[in-house]
Amino acid sequence: MCKFIIVVFMIGFSIFSPADTSINISDKDRDDFIGYAYDLKTKNLLYTEHHKYLDEMNHEVRYKEANGELFAIKRIDYQDSLYSPNILQRNNRNGELIDIKIKDKINKKISIRYQENDKEDVKKDQVDFTPKLIIDAGFDQYIKSNWDTLVNINNTKKELTIDYLIPSALDHYKLSIKKVNCEKIDNYCFSISASNFFINLFSSDLKLTYRKLDENPPRLTSFQGRSNICDSEGNYQDVTIMYKYDNQ
Repeated sequence: MCKFIIVVFMIGFSIFSPADTSINISDKDRDDFIGYAYDLKTKNLLYTEHHKYLDEMNHEVRYKEANGELFAIKRIDYQDSLYSPNILQRNNRNGELIDIKIKDKINKKISIRYQENDKEDVKKDQVDFTPKLIIDAGFDQYIKSNWDTLVNINNTKKELTIDYLIPSALDHYKLSIKKVNCEKIDNYCFSISASNFFINLFSSDLKLTYRKLDENPPRLTSFQGRSNICDSEGNYQDVTIMYKYDNQ
């Protein structure tokens, strides 16, 4: 079965209203890119992520096995919010379904539909939209929008907190973000961990790396931690994902 864990794409304090559609993703930020996911221990290639912006508000991710076979598609719609986008993901490895939508803009409700695999029933619930709520790829948008605060975090406070939606739990939980030392001096690195001890039992810290030279906007170059998509047995693997952009 797909285990209840924290996964971040790979991912605000100045977050705008869900009804605000005036903020667009920059042209440079919409470059196509590929993520190569390697097993953290064996270093074997597990799968690839093929990211493409269909337009300024719609982002598609195609997941392929190491042999090139397509096994999942995720569609991300930022029309209602950059940090809390609508998500539709179907994993054909086992039938897992994730469907998240801003359902009620007036009362600020978010609808969640989650199916663990094609043998299980679909679970449904709603959660309240909060100013710090981050959903899936909205995490990367949050990082970019709050870049100055994050890179200077050691000079202001030790960490920042957000509410991160976990579809399998039909709820959101607090995550802490802090800047940490990098192996290379030309990178910025951030560690993400669960604030709640119970949730922390299901996932180790995540690490995001951004190149210092790519600050307008900053670009994610690697992710280390639990994968955001399960294998055919329903298990989430610990991976390192290296990202390569079309214009590099």
